[in-house]
This record gives sequence, C-alpha cells and structure tokens, in this order.
Amino acid sequence: MTETGTSLPAGASAGGLVPAARAEPAPVGDALPVGDAPPVGQSGRAREFAESRFRLSEVTRDERGMRITMRLGPWLDGPGGAATVGSLGVLVDSTIGMEVYDARPENSHSVTAELAVDVVIPPPWSGSQLTAHAELLGLDPVGGTARCEVRDDDGRLVVVGIGRCRFVSIPGASDAFFGEEPQMLAPAAHHSLLETLAAGETGGRAIAAPERAGDLGRFLLPANPAFENGGGTVHGGVLFCAAELAVEALADPAVPERTTAIRVNYLRPADLAAEVTATAELVHRGRTVSLYRVTTAGPSGKPATLATITRERGTPVF
Repeated sequence: MTETGTSLPAGASAGGLVPAARAEPAPVGDALPVGDAPPVGQSGRAREFAESRFRLSEVTRDERGMRITMRLGPWLDGPGGAATVGSLGVLVDSTIGMEVYDARPENSHSVTAELAVDVVIPPPWSGSQLTAHAELLGLDPVGGTARCEVRDDDGRLVVVGIGRCRFVSIPGASDAFFGEEPQMLAPAAHHSLLETLAAGETGGRAIAAPERAGDLGRFLLPANPAFENGGGTVHGGVLFCAAELAVEALADPAVPERTTAIRVNYLRPADLAAEVTATAELVHRGRTVSLYRVTTAGPSGKPATLATITRERGTPVF
C-alpha cells in the first residue's frame, strides 16, 4: 500500500477489503528471494499476508465462480488441538470479497459489511486442503452479496458462507496493491493457530491463549503488518478468527461445545498498528446451545466488529 488510513463513507468498513489475485506462497522452507522480489506496498520487497499465513492459494475463476484453496495443518489448530471454525475466516472473507470485488463499479473498491458462516461438518476436517467457491447472488448501487461453499478433498460440504460487501471510493488507494501479484514470503512452520497469529515477519512463538476475566473471555491479537488488507487495516478474516478464540475462554469444562455458526458485522476499520482485543460474553446457555456476543476493538475501545457465535453443547464429561 502506498496510502493507509484513508477515510471511508459512514457505515462502511475496511475490515474485509481485498486485493486482486495474489501469487501463491512458496512451500514452507522455500522462502522467496527477498532481494529479487518486485516492489510490494510500502516495504518494496516480498512480505507476508494473512493469505500466506493461513496457506491460501492464488485466486482463480472456474465454471463455479471464484476459487481459493487452503491447506490444512497444525497452523489452524486452536487451544483445543483441532482446527477452529474461525480459522476459515480469511478463506471465506477473501473468496466472497473477491467475487464481489470482481463485479465492482469502475473506480471503486469493495469492503465487507457482514459475514456469516454456518457449519455443516465440524472440525477436524480430513484431507490435505479445503476448497472455497463463491458465486455472486446480486448487486445493487450500494454493494453486492455473494455465497461461498467450502468443501474438503472428498467434495463434502464443510461450511456455507454469505457475505455482504459495500462499494466505496478510496481516493489515492494503491493501484499496485490491487493490480499487481506481489511476491509472498513463505510462512514459518507454525505448530498452532496461536503461532500463526503471532507478530513478526514470519511468525514466532505462540501468543497468549484466550483468558477468562470474570464473566468475560478475552483474546489479545498483537499488531502485525502481515494482516494488512487493501485498505491498510486488519484483514476482516483475522478479526473473524480472533472473535471465536475469545469464546474459548468461556467454555464449560463439564460440557464440550462446538461452534455451529458465526455472524460478524464490520463496523469500522481496526488499526493495523495497534493491538486488538476480542471480548466475549455469554448471552444464553441452555441444555443444547450456547450463544455468545463478541466485540473486537483497538485501544480506543470503539468496536471494529460485533459477532454472534452459536455453539452446540454435547454430552457432559464426568
């Protein structure tokens, strides 16, 4: 990006702003030669992105619409030792966002306003990768809506996503960020989702796990330039992921729970240079279902996102 912190129209969010197709990251351990990489954004060299941290492929289009794959591995595993539904946030947000972005009016970009994911097959997922396809459902003068299906290697439907994106004009936004195919640094060999979300150019030690503070659950996401979106703020899929992690701190150890749905409203951009706090509260807990409300916010305390997370309760553990 050559310009960050651009102002958006009232009611719009840069939480899910997505660039044009990016080059697929090299395999782990085969970092791209920094000195030979073309200029990318402000750094002028190869760098990391949320898409590379979460092992997303390049964006392609086939007969079913926009297509992105994501490799499965320990880098998606949450505190419970299995991949989290939230770890699909970057995949679903990017696929839906690119589908709407591809249909945007001239001289505009698109930002995610709402993102909803319903789980068909809970994690852990089998196979080596998941494949997301998005199709455009409709456009109006303000924005567009797209649907996304994520399937495993056997073609089984894993999750269904629906996203609403708004069209915005961002004067001075970097044409290079949206139009080029920047070189990505290969991600480090992350052994957990908490390592994937760590600060540092290629990740590092795992960050602190979600913690309980009275009746609230909290998860602190460190500032990380790797999670920059096209608007110079935190990628909406990363905020989606952080929201679910905060709920983990409120889990009932006597009754296992699994996430069945996540719905996020993007209210304002999250500052890329500041730590983001995800705060979860229990709204309802019955015999079969728990409902949580989660906000993410920077140092100002003003919410960047508001999420509702539904979790099914299982058989009590004695």
